[in-house]
Amino acid sequence: MKYIIADRPIYETNFDDEVLSMEWKESELENDDLKNYKAKAEFYVRQHQDNAVIAKLKGNIPLTEADVKVLEGILWSEVGTKQEYEAEYGAKPLGEFVREIVGLDMNAAKAAFAEFLNDTNLDSRQIYFVNQIVEYIVHNGMMKDLSVLQEPPFTDQGSIVEVFTDLSLWAAIRRTIDRVNANAAAA
Repeated sequence: MKYIIADRPIYETNFDDEVLSMEWKESELENDDLKNYKAKAEFYVRQHQDNAVIAKLKGNIPLTEADVKVLEGILWSEVGTKQEYEAEYGAKPLGEFVREIVGLDMNAAKAAFAEFLNDTNLDSRQIYFVNQIVEYIVHNGMMKDLSVLQEPPFTDQGSIVEVFTDLSLWAAIRRTIDRVNANAAAA
């Protein structure tokens, strides 16, 4: 308040702007937040998790050819083009792409591995290992690269060979992982 002095003179100005050009390009007016295809597609999928096909992927329900057509319509028409998708993701199946974004519902993952988690014949290390697989799939949507099983937290209580001395048990777990992965592809 001490800098406001009522006795100072008031100056008024009146500037006229001169219009130099009325041209602009639509691309210059677009929002940069969702400029590239990847960001737009991931944003769309996260915002539309209640979509029937996206919910199927999150719930580990196998996709039909009709479901894949719906995904193609969304990702190749509404969000962008097939060329943009292929430039960003190559030949990755649409279901895998969506599943990697939304992950897998915890209940669906536990249901897929229920025979192992509810089996009283497994020891604590085996149950721990299966639970780590479930956590990984819930977070990442699938487990395509099995080399992660040779890293912590999977190896915290021993390697696969040490934990699963009965390789038929490990083979059954591996088949379950493959089924979860396959449910993201078309039937």
